[in-house]
Amino acid sequence: MALDTSGEITVAADRSTAFAIVRDPVRLARCIPGCTNLCEVAPDRYTAVLTSRVAFMTLSFNVTIDVAKIEPPATLEAKITGDAVGLSGHVVATARLDLAETANRHTTIRYTTEVGLTGKLGSLGQPFLRATSAKMAREFGDNLKDEIEGGRAESSA
Repeated sequence: MALDTSGEITVAADRSTAFAIVRDPVRLARCIPGCTNLCEVAPDRYTAVLTSRVAFMTLSFNVTIDVAKIEPPATLEAKITGDAVGLSGHVVATARLDLAETANRHTTIRYTTEVGLTGKLGSLGQPFLRATSAKMAREFGDNLKDEIEGGRAESSA
């Protein structure tokens, strides 16, 4: 079963500043709901634990994140693969951020994810997973906006 989600935010920061923040794996991970234990294992390769509540279950995945495409200051794309903890299932995903400069030194960030689930997870039911993924996408967008707009002072210090 595949799930596609997307969203868009506009932040009060120029594109180069916004890209520098999304390119920082620690700062970007803070924006991802349920992302913990981020660890760099090689340049542009990370491991992490992703946890989410779906309907009546809490799901955790041990994942590997490979940065697949970097086009500063416009695009960042990652491939995510991993296995569910304590349940039969595997996740394969692509996450992409596209940044475009807008008026008044603001930046529009479009984020998209394509997630494929197999095993018991794929059979949990699309309505539950779709609702959860849409909620997580909105939360990611809100968190990213806060990180960029609240974090500009952090990066200039």
